[in-house]
Amino acid sequence: MLIGTYEHNIDGKNRLFVPAKFRAVLGSEFIFKICRSKYPSIQLYSKAQFQKDVDEALAKITDEYNKKRAEAKRYLGAGEAVCDAQGRIVLTGMAAKIAKLEKSCVLTGFGDYVEIMSTEVYEAYSEALLDEAIAEEESYFAQEELRNEKRSEGAYLETNRTEE
Repeated sequence: MLIGTYEHNIDGKNRLFVPAKFRAVLGSEFIFKICRSKYPSIQLYSKAQFQKDVDEALAKITDEYNKKRAEAKRYLGAGEAVCDAQGRIVLTGMAAKIAKLEKSCVLTGFGDYVEIMSTEVYEAYSEALLDEAIAEEESYFAQEELRNEKRSEGAYLETNRTEE
């Protein structure tokens, strides 16, 4: 399982160190995938996991046209990465540019894959997740408070009925 968060810098030759803990699961040759989103990144998958994800996604689609489109989306921006003897991969210029990786990076394990983000993108992503978690927690407690108030009102009404 790929878990943990590490900070590393991209060197002058566009190389990035991949922690040994991640390489033990990914292998020395694995797949990278450019992730274009609000929080751009590069995702790293073992070859087996990447193929499994592709196969599972395509198995759900019965229409040939849509299957080809889904397959293109999975492979677009993907490539093979090979670690050198020091455990570094070379990031292509295009991948680094799209993922906004310049110097300082954060590598985080998300179970099946590793995500590489610039430190700035990682901080924004983490903050957004924290804000979302706080909002969910506040919503939960607000709903719980309403339920308790309704229970109290129900008990109050029940008490008044029995007194009459």
